[in-house]
Amino acid sequence: MVRKYKAWIIGAVVLLAVVVGLAFALRPKPQPVADGTGKLHGKRNLMIMGVDKRSGDAGRSDTLMVAMVDPGKDKLSLLSVPRDTLVSIPGHGWDKINHAYAYGGHQLSQKTLENFLGLQISHYILVDFQGFVKLVDAIGGVDIDVEKDMQYTDPYDGETGLVISLHAGRQHLDGTTAIQYVRYRDEEGDIGRVKRQQKFMKAVFQKLSATNLLTRAPEIARTLYQSIDTDLSVTDLASLLMTFARNVSGESRLETEMVQGSPAYLDDISYWIPDMEALGRQVARMQGVQVGSGYTLAARRAKEKYDQLLGVNSTAEPSKVREIRIQNDQLKKSVEQSRKLDLKRKGLPPAGQAGSSGAGSSSSLPPAPKQRPLQATIVNCSGSSQTGAQAAADARNAGFVVLSITTGNPMDQTQVLINSGSSRAEERVGSLPFNYTLLRGSVNPGSGDAVIYVGKDYGK
Repeated sequence: MVRKYKAWIIGAVVLLAVVVGLAFALRPKPQPVADGTGKLHGKRNLMIMGVDKRSGDAGRSDTLMVAMVDPGKDKLSLLSVPRDTLVSIPGHGWDKINHAYAYGGHQLSQKTLENFLGLQISHYILVDFQGFVKLVDAIGGVDIDVEKDMQYTDPYDGETGLVISLHAGRQHLDGTTAIQYVRYRDEEGDIGRVKRQQKFMKAVFQKLSATNLLTRAPEIARTLYQSIDTDLSVTDLASLLMTFARNVSGESRLETEMVQGSPAYLDDISYWIPDMEALGRQVARMQGVQVGSGYTLAARRAKEKYDQLLGVNSTAEPSKVREIRIQNDQLKKSVEQSRKLDLKRKGLPPAGQAGSSGAGSSSSLPPAPKQRPLQATIVNCSGSSQTGAQAAADARNAGFVVLSITTGNPMDQTQVLINSGSSRAEERVGSLPFNYTLLRGSVNPGSGDAVIYVGKDYGK
């Protein structure tokens, strides 16, 4: 989905160095869930947040995950929560989970996460982009196989825009190049991004397991403490880092998963709709507990709340993008609330408050019908580095908002993928000034309404 998971890996280095030691120090015994309760009591849980802070803005938790540590098996599990997950935020109604940080900082984010997952969160760690770079550099970087050339530009990402430029092949990534790798988004959208982030985290885990951390624990702990916001002390960090070094070795046992659910558009806003019953089973399994009827019933009731809010079955295939019609005032209010925060994030005025045309405007005229702009992603498969920017200019002239320009595998012919049944998208791509083959299928929400695969025949 659009702008999801921008810093999903941020905090992973901190996480791997801290949470295992924390579990060993406290060693609570997992307990099965008793009937009549909706809370799990199993592994020790730590909230990890990658926060994208900008001047004049409270920030967003563009990364949100829970680290679950098995105190008896030296096993670490990570559950990622998509930033656009639709949840109930205490005091603010239904909204995207990353907006909880804008409303009430990490405290409200933690409370929202606990309610959503049915877990107790014991500690938190917040890391921003600069902190991530320092942390990766502190462990000496990692070696990783970059799957393909990664070229990506997004002028609306952050205050100075985002530029990613990596080449395919095995290479050593320092903090600066590592953050490019984990933030890269291609035609797979956030699904592909999550895969790369998980791959990177496992590489970090293996690097830390093979590093002599005992002699460097104080040094790394100081770097950690200077680069994060946490309720752990620097003494705790150093002690836990040494515990980690003593207890973790050999093959990595890092389990990574994402909250189960499906993508959907509500009006023009993209969301991740959780499958609450499947999520309940997923969390219980990752916690290593046998759930009672109380927890199962709570998961079922949670699903029913989503069904009632959406007016449709909240459970759907994760590979299919749905457009859900807003059928009640509660959902309409939630979508408008999300829209206002997203527009503020981009530095744009709320809908309906853009500058008027001056003398020709009149309050007696009815407002123009609101229609969201069509969006497109450019995938440059031509082999020419300049072609992507040229195709993006053509798409903008045709009326598309270009979300990003990425690099894909070589293709001879240009192809354009749109959602089946989208007459607006089909009409708009008809204005593109180059030849292409039209494909009708399912476009990932993170890629907008159309994906333009620019082939070698572009411009010929």
